[in-house]
Amino acid sequence: KAVVSTQSTGVENVLEEENKENNLKELSKLQETLLEKATGFEENKGWLSAAKNILDDDDDMGIVGDDFGGDDEGEEKGDFRDSDDEVLDEKKEEAADEAARQASAKQVSTFILPTEEELEEEENSVISPADRNERIRSIIATLADFKTLREEGRSRKEYRNLLKKDLCTYYEYNDFLMGELLELLPYGELLDMLDAQESRRPVTLRANTLKTRRRDLAQTLINRGVNLDPIGKWSKVGLVVYNTSVPLGATPEYLAGHYMLQGASSFVPVMALAPKPNERVLDMCAAPGGKSAYIAALMKNTGMLVSNDANKDRTKALTANLHRLGVHNAVVCNYDGLAFPKVMGSFDRVLLDAPCSVQAWSVKITQ
Repeated sequence: KAVVSTQSTGVENVLEEENKENNLKELSKLQETLLEKATGFEENKGWLSAAKNILDDDDDMGIVGDDFGGDDEGEEKGDFRDSDDEVLDEKKEEAADEAARQASAKQVSTFILPTEEELEEEENSVISPADRNERIRSIIATLADFKTLREEGRSRKEYRNLLKKDLCTYYEYNDFLMGELLELLPYGELLDMLDAQESRRPVTLRANTLKTRRRDLAQTLINRGVNLDPIGKWSKVGLVVYNTSVPLGATPEYLAGHYMLQGASSFVPVMALAPKPNERVLDMCAAPGGKSAYIAALMKNTGMLVSNDANKDRTKALTANLHRLGVHNAVVCNYDGLAFPKVMGSFDRVLLDAPCSVQAWSVKITQ
C-alpha cells in the first residue's frame, strides 16, 4: 500500500507540471496574439515581405523602412531622384521665362525710327518737349547697345542724325555747334552738360584774404540774412550763396572790398598759375579784375603784378575793383598782348585767360 501510494503521488506531480507548462504556453500564445493585434503586425506582414522583395529587385518606387528594422536606403534614393527631376523642371521653366522676358524687353526697348512721311508731318506740327526729350533718351539708349536694340534695316547714321536734330530743337543749339559737341563728348556726358546749361548757375563769391578771412565773412553775411556755404574742399576762399535777403553787390562788406562776386570757374586759372610772393606776374587779360585780385592775394601784396587788358574801356572797371579790394602791388595797362616783348619782359609767370568764341557762354546768353 505504501508503494502504490508513493507511485500515485509521483504521477500526480508529473501531471501538475505538464498542466503548468501547457498553461504557460497558452498564456504566451495569448500574449503574442494580443501584441500582434495591438501593433498591427499581422497586417504589416505582407507589406514587409513585399518591401523585402522590392529591395531585392532594386525597384526605386518601393516604400521601405519602418520601426521593425526596414532599410531606408531605397526611400532615400527614390526621394533624391524625384527632387532632381523637380529641380531640372524648375530650371527649364525659369530658362523659358527668362527667354520670354528678354524677348519682350527687346521688343519694348527697340526704338522704331519715324518714317520720312512722319518726319515731314513733324515739320508742320508741334511735338511737346516731354515727347522730344523721351525720344532723345530712347535714341541714346539704342546707340549704347546698337547691335541688340536697333531697328532692322536702319543704320547708326540715321539714329545720329535724328538725335542731332532733336538735340538742336530741344536745347536750342545750332546744327554746327551740336555736331561738334557730339563728336567731342560721349552721349551721357553731353546730356549732363546740356542739362546743366539749362539750370541757373549758383551765385558764388571769393573772400578777399587781403582784408578778411572766409570764416569771419561768412558769419557776417549770415547775420545779414544770406544763406551760404563753403564752395567745396577744393577752395579755401570760395562761398556759394543759395538765397539772400540783401543785395550782395551793395552790402558794406562788398563796398569795403571784403569779397568779390566771382564765378567759381575763374578760381581755377589762378590756382593753376600758383603765384608766389615777390614774383613778377603778368595777367594779360585782366578785366574786370577778379583774377588779378586773387593773384595779388596769393602774392600777399608783394612783388609786381601787371594787370593788362587790350580793351581800354574795360580797364576802368579793372582799376576800380583793384582799389576796392586793397591791391597795392598792381600796375594797370592797356596793350596788345603781342606788344609785351617790346614793352617789358622777364616775368616769372604769365596768365592768359583769353576771351573765347562765346560758345561756352550759351547759358548766359539764354538767361
